[in-house]
Amino acid sequence: MLHETALLTARDRDASVEARLAGSRAFDVEARAHQAAPLPPEFAALERAGFAPGPLYAALADAERAGVEPFDALLCSGRFSETELVGALARAIGVDVAGADDALGAPVDADALALSAANGHLASLDASGELRFVVAARGVAMRRLARARRGQPRTRSIALAGPRAFANLLASRAGPALAARAAEGPQRVAPEMTVAQGLPRLGRRTKCAIAAGGGALMLATFLWPILGAALLAALGLVFAAMNGFRLFLCFGGGDARIDPRIARASLPVYTVLVALHREAAVIPSLLAALENLDYPAAKLDIKILLEAGDVETLAALAARPPRAGIEVLVLPPGGPKTKPRALNAGLLCARGEFLAVFDAEDRPDPKQLRVAVEAFRREPRDVACLQARLAIDNHADGWLCRHFAIEYAALFDVVLPALSALRLPIPLGGTSNHFRVSALRRIGGWDAANVTEDADLGLRLARFGYATRTIPSVTWEEAPTTLKPWIRQRTRWMKGFMVTTAVHSRRPLELLAELGALKFLAVQLTIPGVALTALAYPALAAMFLFDGLTGALLSPAETYLEGVLLGFHVVNMIIGFSAGLACGWMGVDRRCPQRLWTTLFTLPVYWFLVGCAAWRAAWQIATARTSDWEKTTHGVSRRRATPPQA
Repeated sequence: MLHETALLTARDRDASVEARLAGSRAFDVEARAHQAAPLPPEFAALERAGFAPGPLYAALADAERAGVEPFDALLCSGRFSETELVGALARAIGVDVAGADDALGAPVDADALALSAANGHLASLDASGELRFVVAARGVAMRRLARARRGQPRTRSIALAGPRAFANLLASRAGPALAARAAEGPQRVAPEMTVAQGLPRLGRRTKCAIAAGGGALMLATFLWPILGAALLAALGLVFAAMNGFRLFLCFGGGDARIDPRIARASLPVYTVLVALHREAAVIPSLLAALENLDYPAAKLDIKILLEAGDVETLAALAARPPRAGIEVLVLPPGGPKTKPRALNAGLLCARGEFLAVFDAEDRPDPKQLRVAVEAFRREPRDVACLQARLAIDNHADGWLCRHFAIEYAALFDVVLPALSALRLPIPLGGTSNHFRVSALRRIGGWDAANVTEDADLGLRLARFGYATRTIPSVTWEEAPTTLKPWIRQRTRWMKGFMVTTAVHSRRPLELLAELGALKFLAVQLTIPGVALTALAYPALAAMFLFDGLTGALLSPAETYLEGVLLGFHVVNMIIGFSAGLACGWMGVDRRCPQRLWTTLFTLPVYWFLVGCAAWRAAWQIATARTSDWEKTTHGVSRRRATPPQA
């Protein structure tokens, strides 16, 4: 496990502790002069073990300001490593330090795992059959244990483990149960809303009926052209509704600025989940971003989630270890190996009242968690999720990145805030989502087999009666810099939209009843509508281009009706372009450097690429590759801009 690879030798550890203790003795007198209160039992034990009181009193002051337990403040202060501090406290109060033997105890089921993660202790039998308690070195347990152990002989029945070691211990003991529960996700709550139930299948008779009906329709269209015109007109009305809705959202409301004012002592414990897979290149920047969050470190339950066998990322974490208190949870083998499966494992062990999800390459605004807490406190309890804004900071890496930046600005700075202001369901982005943990657990977490788990989760929250809002805090991300990874990523997104549409359309009348007419319509326009538009665009663009080159587009119509329909389709196309350009233009104005406005003129080419990715996604679904996760490599950009100060 990671914490074992990062251990110092006993000599190096003792020398490191002694050096830090010697450096702190200079301010012992001043610290004691400003602290009349006696040290808590766990700090008194450390002082008897030789720790200078300076860092202890400093941590005590930090704990009072943040409203946390003193030992948690000391652990997260960065003055001592987790291994050093836990080992010293264990020796001082006469208990063991948890080791490899504790990981080999009796298996723990998923429910016991969640309970142990929340309570911070685990019972097991040692090699001789004696009862042994492994206690996570955090919270009020350290004070109570130090008080109870004062003057007691050494015992092997109690062992201390740092938060990171305790998380790895739980993962080792849970094993198959953790893997199964993480893959299960919402199947326990609403199996009909998951990909695991399979996409809606068509029986042989249904397929024959569809084939016969399609053939008859083609024949009828050939024999009666008016029928084909009517079908095209109906399809045009669908696109007109989507274009009108998109244009309407351009003029929708936005988010009000939120200044976090909640005192640090009143902030709740906040869980942060980061799922990684082959992300060694971004480990230093990721850890810097997480450690830079403006939130009491002792109230952060940060879990970095890794797949078993990801040696490359484990090595990067060993070379640049996280600060004490940040857990590295190595998931047991199991499938599917997807981001939502990893997030479900993290949710099972979450200790926070709220939970945020970040990606490997993210650079969130340091105040984002405090903004989210402030927003949750203002909103009613049915608001279960807040979506922060995502923005691209490597737009200097080329044409694709510039369009990606415009697209994100249009979506997260224009469209989603408008949906939030209208109180409509929001297809979530894959990162910077903030949840009430109780609501997230009630709906079962993430669908492990859905490759666009975020859009699915946003819809499932709405179906369970929860609301989603947006907040103006920004997270900066890296866009793919070349065409191949961009196509693979966009294929995954489009495939997820199509799969989410199919899964939630199993019982359309039930979906309508749960959402209501207005929200049902909005969902159709924002999830299946996006996929349908992407699929239709290449064909429509090719048709108009062909007619334009051959002159058919400008030739006189043979009948009045034909002229009306042609005019309708042309106007519809113009409105569609106008809506896309309006969203992009407003996004550039609100988020991007103004020089990017010239890139808007090549939006039709970018949309054509989106359409190609959509058809590739449809092909993968048709060839039973529904849950294939095409991984995006991060850390490839060398031109990421410095995020502006909030």
